[in-house]
Amino acid sequence: MHIQQPNNKSKIAIVALAASAGGVTAISKVLSELPADFPAPILCLQHLSPSETNVLAQVLQLKTDLTVRWAYHGEQLMAGVVYVCPPGHYFVVHANDTISLTPQATKQGWLHAVNHFFESVAASYADRAVVIVMTGTGTGGAEGVRAVSQQHGVVLVEDKASAVAYGMPEAAIATGCVDRVLPRKAIAPLLVSLVCEGHPLSQVQTSNTTTSSLSTRAAISPMLLDALENVLDRALVIHRTDMGNIQLFDIQTSSLFIATQCGFRSDFLNHFRTVGINDNSACARAIRAGESVIIEDVEVDPLYMPYRAIAAAAGYRAVQSTPLTSRRGMILGLLSTHFCQPRQLLPWEMNLLKIHARHAANLIEVFQTDNVL
Repeated sequence: MHIQQPNNKSKIAIVALAASAGGVTAISKVLSELPADFPAPILCLQHLSPSETNVLAQVLQLKTDLTVRWAYHGEQLMAGVVYVCPPGHYFVVHANDTISLTPQATKQGWLHAVNHFFESVAASYADRAVVIVMTGTGTGGAEGVRAVSQQHGVVLVEDKASAVAYGMPEAAIATGCVDRVLPRKAIAPLLVSLVCEGHPLSQVQTSNTTTSSLSTRAAISPMLLDALENVLDRALVIHRTDMGNIQLFDIQTSSLFIATQCGFRSDFLNHFRTVGINDNSACARAIRAGESVIIEDVEVDPLYMPYRAIAAAAGYRAVQSTPLTSRRGMILGLLSTHFCQPRQLLPWEMNLLKIHARHAANLIEVFQTDNVL
């Protein structure tokens, strides 16, 4: 039996992904942007402690429309399924579209695990494979990347700006066998182009700028970005929406800039990339007021009139912005959520949001103190 292919546009038959430090967030972000009918299996090898109970597969399932499950020895690979390798093991992929789970050695186990995984992908799928090296410490995967490249498979690597740890990506790049180095946000769109739409890599353009991190100042620490993305994810769940952003306040220019966002296209992002404090948008008004600003319907709020066309194009009718305030009362940024319909927020919804805003402010303070913002 061979892998079921929902379409015949692409020759790509497998996607193999490896990550360690920072990988859970990185993998979940990629999977969250892939369609449920993705026409190839995805194998995820994340460095996990074999001594701890792990719920990675369950966590990833909450982030994606794809089917996610723990892999088991000898099973047949299916398109549109994400297979998560159990702790203490690594994948060996076979030409008959099955997998084996092999225990990792105790010494240098992770290093050899990633290499053997990628080497088996290369041997079994050759130019029908895409492998992705994401955030992680050490040099695991470098030799496996060479094998994939020699068989004319596609090798993608997460860039330094979006990786929490750059050891694995850097080692892969040093081989000279990498096809694309790209921000995390660009990985899923590229997979859609290659695997779902069947475009050859040579015809696919990728941006060098991640759309989730849109800072106009010095690059924000990837660790802080990961943490803020998680805060934003939880805020969106609390408010039952899929649009929002976190902005940071630049005291030198008295302006806000978007650090991370969800659900917005370039027209919105270009307009609100930086916002002055004298602006009449919800975020600037919240900065001036020093407290949450809720606009229940942008179509009837007189001060929001200049932004109604942007709101309509972006698809929202209501917005709230809550300041991120330091322990000393200084404004550090804003947490905003947007809604597709007019919305009255209940007290408990705002109280929960303020807890997450407090957490975000604490994170920003820690990174500012360590001078790694």
